[in-house]
Amino acid sequence: MAIDGVKIIDSDDAYDIYNDIVERYKDGVDVALIKKEWLDEEANFCTDELHTEIYWTALAYSLWKIGNLDEYIKEKVLDIISKGASELWNEIDEKALKTRQKALNKLSEQIQSENPRPIKKPKPQKRREPYFELGDVISVKFENEYGICFISDLEVRPRKIEYHIACARTLQKSEPTIDDFVNSSIAYKKMNTEFVLETDCWFNHKDLGVLLPYLKKIGKVKLKPYSLGVLSPADSLEHFYDDITNESDLWPFKTIKISEIIEEILEN
Repeated sequence: MAIDGVKIIDSDDAYDIYNDIVERYKDGVDVALIKKEWLDEEANFCTDELHTEIYWTALAYSLWKIGNLDEYIKEKVLDIISKGASELWNEIDEKALKTRQKALNKLSEQIQSENPRPIKKPKPQKRREPYFELGDVISVKFENEYGICFISDLEVRPRKIEYHIACARTLQKSEPTIDDFVNSSIAYKKMNTEFVLETDCWFNHKDLGVLLPYLKKIGKVKLKPYSLGVLSPADSLEHFYDDITNESDLWPFKTIKISEIIEEILEN
């Protein structure tokens, strides 16, 4: 876990806690459920004195920010603060302990009173449907060529839809078919027994919508289990092209025939 500084939200763990609580709260998830799920994570996060302090203070601050800090968590954190910042902060920086204590003192003052300006839930938005589904195979029309991609991951939430799109390493003059996709290759690497895709264009719903005239579903597949090794934000056709044509000497990866990793063709 990376610790960037001494503020309450200044480490990977703290950001994970804060972002999850705030975003799910804005999405309308029941606060009682959010609390329960994060309290269930205590053993996973509290691996030593330092991480215990980070976990509880981030949890309290996040709930205070949305106006839903309860007495149990508040008293737990006040007890931790009363004992002083963990001596382990000295291992990060010789001045960290004193500065961290100031951050803890400020948090103590905050959580002993109601947040005067808690984060508000946004107004419910009209439900949007995703343009594509997980596993959809898509042709991409460039100026004089076609590429082939598929939806490698899809996140649908009340306030956002995000698409991860993995590109096959092929360009052709004719409009592609599902057979062209199956017979093409894709960038990957193997980590132990895990298959990791080394190609990814990550689009939000709005940006992908602008490109719909250039995209066409040509089938749907289910691949053998995989994970995403590259998370690259994208907003244009050029990102597709770059993903297809990236050279391995610039980004080390291997290629594998897609026919070797397909579990099932769901639509043809």
